[in-house]
Amino acid sequence: MSFILSLTSVAIVAAFTVSNSALVSLLDCTDEENESAIEKGLDTMFVDQELLVKTLQGFDCHMQCAENEIRVETSCGVLRYARSSAAENFKMYVDEIHDVDALIRNIRAFEVDYGRNVQSYTYDHIRQNLADNMTIADMEVQDDDCLYLTINLE
Repeated sequence: MSFILSLTSVAIVAAFTVSNSALVSLLDCTDEENESAIEKGLDTMFVDQELLVKTLQGFDCHMQCAENEIRVETSCGVLRYARSSAAENFKMYVDEIHDVDALIRNIRAFEVDYGRNVQSYTYDHIRQNLADNMTIADMEVQDDDCLYLTINLE
């Protein structure tokens, strides 16, 4: 007997970190509104700090990492990802933004890479934790980056 498992990139299935309109409205707020919104931060889909740092290392930026907080300096501005505990998603805080359009493009590209890293981690985790009576019979990558695994039960 076999079954098929589909691993779709998180960036394709899940909502993006923040919507364009939410980010643009945050960056276009008056100083008073902006200060309030920046203090609250924008919700993200990022949960795993190790994967977040790994993904950031693939981009041209400078990072400072602490437990549950990452400060990222880019040519577009400064981002900070923070959360209260490891059980929460990170929130994104923006500061000193020089180029809003470039920042949005960079965030979108970053989200796609993060999704691919999550997919790769998930695949490796499944492969390493298959029961003794299971084997991966086939693996196929679709045009939309979905990964289909056919797993045989012996």
